[in-house]
Amino acid sequence: MLKLKKPRGRPSNIRPKIILAAREQFLEHGLDVSLDNIAIKAGTTRQTLYNHFPTKTALLIEIFEDFKAEMDAPFIDNKNLDKINHLDKLLLEICQSVQKHFYDHDVIRIQRLLIIALVEMPEILEQVQQRTHGSVKKSLINILEKANNAGIIKVLNPEAAAKVFLGAVMGYSYPATLIGGKTPPQQEFQQLNQEICETFLKAWEYKTKS
Repeated sequence: MLKLKKPRGRPSNIRPKIILAAREQFLEHGLDVSLDNIAIKAGTTRQTLYNHFPTKTALLIEIFEDFKAEMDAPFIDNKNLDKINHLDKLLLEICQSVQKHFYDHDVIRIQRLLIIALVEMPEILEQVQQRTHGSVKKSLINILEKANNAGIIKVLNPEAAAKVFLGAVMGYSYPATLIGGKTPPQQEFQQLNQEICETFLKAWEYKTKS
């Protein structure tokens, strides 16, 4: 007699709920938060939470991975590559997008949590580094490579240039902000971005194209 296959169930939607609940709980209570509280917040059971994340470390790594993916989202779209003929404006847009995201209040809180986690749980460092997307840097490298190949700028090492540019964009004030300092006013960001773009474009021998 032919056995009928059991219909597949609907894909579980509890995993993203657990990640969101854990993120909120860790930010509010720190690393000592109870997994039971996370399960309750997510509307599930401790056993279901363990089925998805067998350890607190695994859950933390997933939160940071989810955060990094969210952090890179504005830069994954390579439509910016079509704007290289106006590289000066494109770089200003990148400056503004990077600062708007990294200096966001919730992002700052997540970064602080990550720093604490790396101090108290150094074993997660390698796993966090391995799962980093790095789309911000990759997108800028692609832009610089394409602009260099088109003769718009002269960049010997696009990867190194992207790292230096993004480091300047983040600004010297970011470490101070992470440890509790105030976010610089928008006017300061605007002045910084203007100076950064003019300095780098001059160094790269930027040639405008119509």
